[in-house]
Amino acid sequence: MKKSKQFTKPLLDIAILTAGRVDLFEKCVDAILLEMTPEYKIHVCNNGHPSSEYETIYKKLPVGSTIKRNNTDGGFGAGANAAIKSGNAPLILFVTDDVFLHAGTVDKLIRTMDDPSIGECGLKLLFPEDSTEAGRPAGKVQHVGLASNIRGDMIHPLVGWSPDNPKCNISREVLGVTGASFIVRRNLFNKAGGFDPVYGKGYYEDMELSFRIRSLGGRVYINTEATATHGVGQTFKREKAPPPMQQNQMIFKSRWISQMAWSEWDVW
Repeated sequence: MKKSKQFTKPLLDIAILTAGRVDLFEKCVDAILLEMTPEYKIHVCNNGHPSSEYETIYKKLPVGSTIKRNNTDGGFGAGANAAIKSGNAPLILFVTDDVFLHAGTVDKLIRTMDDPSIGECGLKLLFPEDSTEAGRPAGKVQHVGLASNIRGDMIHPLVGWSPDNPKCNISREVLGVTGASFIVRRNLFNKAGGFDPVYGKGYYEDMELSFRIRSLGGRVYINTEATATHGVGQTFKREKAPPPMQQNQMIFKSRWISQMAWSEWDVW
């Protein structure tokens, strides 16, 4: 008797959020496609910028990919949730369109998640090699995990350090990881309620997610062997609309101050 073909759920969905920077989106997609295997799927949310210029890039996406076109920008959290919730794989790799993955990063992140205790994992992000902005030195570290300083403010330790510095190459448990790019277990993301839209245009919803995942029993980790380049805030620069940082910080602290700890010292 001929056995019926068994269909298995893919291991990984890759979710991308884009919001008007077509040039960055194409570069982001091209980097991902170099790391793809046939069973992975890409799910895109175009958050309030359904320009016809995107259509050519959409044609590059593999069969089974999905594209959600929002007519209005509901903010980072709402757009990210729309992209992530489009798939059904147990692992989700999320990237914003100004993140360009380096070779081998997808595989390194998946292997990190072989440890069932890890619920969410970030990666080492570097400033672009052509950066000329003050405070964003070309090719240097932008993110190796988030920490809290002695005042309870969330910071990016080791910003501007050489990516080859030993302190920037320690994979470890961290207080939180940036929402720009991370891998997460779908079941924990869903139990956590995804990104909270109360943070509006963005900032601090990533810390909220990390704290919620930890409260559900998942470890929050950074794999410094997994790397990417991060343009940092390119969408906000395009729209000339800064996020409500102070307001969002107050919301976050009002919810989680009792569970925060001074963790900056551990990085230095």
